[in-house]
Amino acid sequence: MKRTSKISIELPSKRMVEILLKALLPETRRSVTSRSKVFVEGIGKRLVIKVQAKDLTALRATLNSYLRWVTLIVDICRATEQTKADQCENT
Repeated sequence: MKRTSKISIELPSKRMVEILLKALLPETRRSVTSRSKVFVEGIGKRLVIKVQAKDLTALRATLNSYLRWVTLIVDICRATEQTKADQCENT
């Protein structure tokens, strides 16, 4: 039985969506397993992740991986922005 899920994440800016798409698209082109397939797209300030999997276990594992990657990338972007702001204050 095929399982599907669609997640839409509202982000602070279109630029953040572009950054996430650049990071995630290569992962969707070469699937690690034949048990799932992922599609990502940006719609304005939204990142949409669609997962199709052969079973619930594969669906859950794929969703967990992509959501962790999104969280990591957003955290890195925020830390980078904070570092830039701190540097501007110190000059």
